[in-house]
Amino acid sequence: MKRLYFLDNLRWMTVILVIIYHVFYIFNCSGVPSNFTTQGIPCFDAFLAFVYPWFMILMFAIAGCSARYALQKRSGKEFIKDRNHRIFIPCIAGMFAYGWITGYIGFLYSPDAESMKVLPKFVLGIIILLSGTGPLWFGQLLFVICLILMLIRELDKNQKLLKLGEKANLPVLIALIIPVWLSSMVLIMPYVTIYRLGIYGFTFLLGYYILSHESVQERLAKFAIWLIIPAILLGIAVTIRYYGENYAADAVLQSPFINAYAWLMTIALFGLGRKYLNFQNTFTRFMTSRSQSYYLLHYTSISLLGWFCIEKLNLPFGIYYLIIALGTAIFLPLVTELLLRIPVLNRLLLGMTIAKKNRN
Repeated sequence: MKRLYFLDNLRWMTVILVIIYHVFYIFNCSGVPSNFTTQGIPCFDAFLAFVYPWFMILMFAIAGCSARYALQKRSGKEFIKDRNHRIFIPCIAGMFAYGWITGYIGFLYSPDAESMKVLPKFVLGIIILLSGTGPLWFGQLLFVICLILMLIRELDKNQKLLKLGEKANLPVLIALIIPVWLSSMVLIMPYVTIYRLGIYGFTFLLGYYILSHESVQERLAKFAIWLIIPAILLGIAVTIRYYGENYAADAVLQSPFINAYAWLMTIALFGLGRKYLNFQNTFTRFMTSRSQSYYLLHYTSISLLGWFCIEKLNLPFGIYYLIIALGTAIFLPLVTELLLRIPVLNRLLLGMTIAKKNRN
């Protein structure tokens, strides 16, 4: 099967969006928990409320498509082994290698820091380590979902679900808003609610069984403009409605209004991607090969730079955002290229090597 470059481009563009999101998120004024209690410039929270409902759903839908294409070339066992080496292990090893830095910074600014100091150091260390998971949760949850996919494939050996998914027309694709909304209410890990297996697992499966079909992608491309306009309008309405509120609260993320927006934006971007981003050049090839590394490493960079700005500088707050953004833009390529050239660490922390960076 020919490579669909628009999925690569959508993936690295979404990673860049996630990085930009986190630059503003760490000083948010909406009450969304972050590593810092310091609040930044409130108007930037509008951007956060606009992108948060859908960008990780888009990532899981893309991952679902990629899983189907990978399984056309690999057995189920080979697929799980590959995802384990390239995704799961780096997202576990990263907690020990650099995630603890993020956790420790969060501990320093936690309102419970003083009371937690009475805990045994071993227990406190585990808390700091786990709280430093940051964006690594994506790969951890994705690996679990891939295991679930293997079970579903075993139960559906005749691939009836794939054949059914190929028939999805535009009304069906839009009507999926309802099951997406329902999935947002189930399989949410207690206390660590970012592990939302229900909606992320379901949208991954929609990517695998429906959005991976080129015929479905062509349908979305045909109506892409008509989908993105209401998606943007819904996004503006969502931003106005939840501006200043905790947009990551369960009550918000389980709203039918939010889920309609998230799914509509996801399929609109799939359509636009198929229509305008299905190409490759030197830059897009490079970004495709490095996007996972940038995703894995970016939050530690942002946290360190945020700590430096708060503790060591006394400047207008707007300059802090600029320092964090530029610093991360410099840090990520440098550290990525260094780690790529160190045997063992390149596989352990980035899930890749120079020789294999362009594998599916």
